[in-house]
Amino acid sequence: MRLLIWAAVLLALPVLEYGMFHVTGASLPLIFAQCIFTGVIGWYFARQEGLDLWSLLEADVANGRVPTVEGVEAMMIVLGGWALIIPGWITDLLGAVLVTPPIRGMLIPQVREVIRTRLIGGR
Repeated sequence: MRLLIWAAVLLALPVLEYGMFHVTGASLPLIFAQCIFTGVIGWYFARQEGLDLWSLLEADVANGRVPTVEGVEAMMIVLGGWALIIPGWITDLLGAVLVTPPIRGMLIPQVREVIRTRLIGGR
């Protein structure tokens, strides 16, 4: 079921993005420049944290530990960077939310709670 939901989201996202571009009347050069600009910013954030943190987070969850605040924050920065790399305004908005420190700080406790209850099993 989850696979179907993810497939629907991934198929609907380009349609929504195209609709937003069409409704706003954004020009092709503007869209292209925005994709390059946010892609470079996203690459910077994703590279800043590195990909080795995934193994640390997986080890924490596998051992029944909730990842540290710093680990969850790094994960959110990498995900935000990846979202900024993906072309489109919806993904750019998601990426901007995840790399903005005050918003990220508000989300970290909820993310840790979701990890604790769904991935670790409420231990």
